Amino acid sequence: MADDWEESEPVVVVPASTTYIQNSRVFHQTGRGRGRGGWRTPSDDSNQRFRGQDNRDNRRSFNNDHNSKKIITVSSDKVGRIIGKGGNKIRDLEYESEAKIRIGDSSGSLTSITLFGSPEATAKVEDMINKLIEDRKPPTREHFNNSDTGSGSNDFMKQSQDGVEIIDWDKLNAAHDEEQKKRWDSLPPIIKDFYKEDPTVAGMTPADVTRWRLANHDIQVKRTFDDKPELRPIPNPVLTFEQAFHQYPEILEEIYKQGFKQPSPIQSQAWPILLRGDDMIGIAQTGTGKTLAFLLPALIHIDGQTIPREEREGPTVLILAPTRELALQIEKETLKYQYKGITSVCLYGGGDRKEQIKMCKGGVDIVIATPGRLNDLVLARHLNIINFSYIVLDEADRMLDMGFEPQIRKSLYDVRPDRQTVMTSATWPAGVRRLAESYMKDPIQVNVGSLDLAAVHTVTQKIVFLEEDDKEAALFEFIQNMDKNDKVIIFCGKKATARHISTELCLKGIECQSLHGDREQIDREAALEEMVDGTVNILVATDVASRGIDIKDLTHVVNLDFPRHIEEYVHRVGRTGRAGKTGISLSFITRQDWAHAQDLIKILEEANQEIPDELLSMANRFEAMKIRREQEGGDRRGRGGRGRRGRY
Repeated sequence: MADDWEESEPVVVVPASTTYIQNSRVFHQTGRGRGRGGWRTPSDDSNQRFRGQDNRDNRRSFNNDHNSKKIITVSSDKVGRIIGKGGNKIRDLEYESEAKIRIGDSSGSLTSITLFGSPEATAKVEDMINKLIEDRKPPTREHFNNSDTGSGSNDFMKQSQDGVEIIDWDKLNAAHDEEQKKRWDSLPPIIKDFYKEDPTVAGMTPADVTRWRLANHDIQVKRTFDDKPELRPIPNPVLTFEQAFHQYPEILEEIYKQGFKQPSPIQSQAWPILLRGDDMIGIAQTGTGKTLAFLLPALIHIDGQTIPREEREGPTVLILAPTRELALQIEKETLKYQYKGITSVCLYGGGDRKEQIKMCKGGVDIVIATPGRLNDLVLARHLNIINFSYIVLDEADRMLDMGFEPQIRKSLYDVRPDRQTVMTSATWPAGVRRLAESYMKDPIQVNVGSLDLAAVHTVTQKIVFLEEDDKEAALFEFIQNMDKNDKVIIFCGKKATARHISTELCLKGIECQSLHGDREQIDREAALEEMVDGTVNILVATDVASRGIDIKDLTHVVNLDFPRHIEEYVHRVGRTGRAGKTGISLSFITRQDWAHAQDLIKILEEANQEIPDELLSMANRFEAMKIRREQEGGDRRGRGGRGRRGRY
């Protein structure tokens, strides 16, 4: 398997030399980072016990339990193969061998590696390392003419124009596609259609359907791409839970336990589409019930397949989410609905990787994952994705904003093409459309409300103009004037700012919690829990909290720093004013934010909010500056001068 750490130039393998020390209590101090071509242990949980003054007890305990160690040396060029991308390979080696590995000092061309554990464990991991660092020989003609491709005598080599023998990639790719097709064809067929339309729903006239959709946030339903003549008509919406799930009394019982009175608009239209087996794109703001819209049909899909769950090669349902907070929120929602013993696992960076691997190998039905951790476990072959037949890409626009498209495509490469795919998004940018074209077949698109970027109308949006240095004082003044029952999220642009603000609040005796990427996962979960149960009323956060967090009684959102993308402003505002309640958002705007003024005006106009004159003036000045720069840019190219910089 290709390794992201591997050097491109060929290197000479240095056989591992071994030093064996019995009953040793000697530990070498780890240096700082990487120096002179050497490597140090990556900062992960499996190696923490070897560093830090506070871990002496752990080292003593480890020494007592593992009474030997080995020191081997390998070529420094090959150490990256042992570490793996983000330390994934070294963790896999430790997990499979039950030994511990510490990357030691480098002497230039050689690096020492210490193996801790029983003699059996250290011998096993040494053998695994030696196999890992073997040089890969370039593929030969015979490699491409073997019987594994099923082509027998087919020749995958050809002569180039220069007379050099090269690989015929067209033939090779065609052979691979044929083998992949054979593999997919050998799988059992997917059962998708579980819908029996209620007579009342079937009896709705087109005028009835139009009136209902218009009254429910002007829902627009259409085929995303070509509406082919052979495709079935789009189903009518259901108006009650019983109309959707009258064939599934156990599902109805679980819904009744939650105390819901009627489906949300997105659920009413999505359930008939998904239960019928169609691909669907649901575009709606957060807090509209999208999770339940795709979750309940997924439970029925899992139970309705021909192969018993315990005999399947892997999980049946995959739900991809952009952040660990949203993934955990979906898992929490999933656990509320107990149906036919269906189980789930949540895979995310920062969680216990060994435990996640153990649960995957133990057999689960639903995988809820962030793209990075899913890709990690798929490439390490701890998770078999061949049996995924119902896939959800939740908050697809956010995943693309965060740069997860390569991980998504890599992880889903081998998923069978006849799967059912669901995509949810708050917006409909070009990237989401491109993803839909790649992974969906004749999808039905359900838009709840306008496709234009819009904030929820239950939130009063207030704008405050000030200088950068005055933000902190304005924030503390706001907090001092908060009502005792108010609950607020303060959004910061940087992790360092979030740390600073939370520290300042604590020094002032104001209880708060913080949520950002530098906090350990257990602390992030505790921060959310304390906000939900009311232990604290102030959460200082970065944009990791802008989606997937449901704090029902949140009264205020404060944008201490205006977000870099206007979409994030909409999602931040959407944290309050949920479930029919009202909320207030307060945004601090400085001179540096003038590029967002025009987009912000559009959102305020759409929500019938007051638009300050200063914001209009700021937008006009920014547009004038852009025109001036374009003109000066043309002159500058002619003169060769630098020109003037635009000023606020």
